[in-house]
Amino acid sequence: MDDDVVSALEAAIADVGMLLVQMDKFRAGETGDARRLRAAVLTIGDRARRAHRHGALDGALARELDADVAAARASLVDWLARVRASGDYRRAVDALARGDRVTLRATLPALFAAVRAVDAPPVLFHSVDWQRRGRPRPAADVAREVARLAAEGLPAENDATTLGVDPELPGVVLLTAPPIGAPVHLVLRGDARPAWVLELESGDAVAPGAALRTSFAVGLAEPDTDELDEWTLEPAAYRDELAAAMRAQGLRLA
Repeated sequence: MDDDVVSALEAAIADVGMLLVQMDKFRAGETGDARRLRAAVLTIGDRARRAHRHGALDGALARELDADVAAARASLVDWLARVRASGDYRRAVDALARGDRVTLRATLPALFAAVRAVDAPPVLFHSVDWQRRGRPRPAADVAREVARLAAEGLPAENDATTLGVDPELPGVVLLTAPPIGAPVHLVLRGDARPAWVLELESGDAVAPGAALRTSFAVGLAEPDTDELDEWTLEPAAYRDELAAAMRAQGLRLA
């Protein structure tokens, strides 16, 4: 079997798999028609893998599977379009545009699977982009980035596959614990927190909206001197540089 044909089929199946990920984040994915569509897609993938593993993926079967994948993709695209045109989805989009937090709090848990609207926990955290090409960025660059976030707000996610958000329903992803292995993060306490968040199964949270403008503090992790630290060969010195750079930007340390 031609490797290019196999690769193309694998890519098509992977594309359909990403559409399944989108389906699974909506509560409508629990309905009977969605379950049947999911099962059909998984069956196609299983047939393709089994045939490839046993050397039975010939041209005829590849064309058959390719047609099945194309049909499944069209069905998934149609299903997702109907969800995004549904009353719950459009009400949520309208509430977000109007800043109607009451309607948004009631509507989003009815739309998204595996989320619930809860009062914000006592402290929330947000990641900071402190690396470039796997190495720590200069402390002054990190501080300028954090100052920009303080001025413009924390940016939202709106990826079609991310839990709790969607292209027309963006939200800021927040953490309930400091990011592991990061020397710097943002800390939201008291009035800096949103009034409520969408709690994800992972324990993390989403603050609905295109951005979150808030008076956060900057948290600095303590360098671990007992083990090799991934920040830099001199983690304590890097932490001191970060602290000085944050103060120079007028940022408050937690």
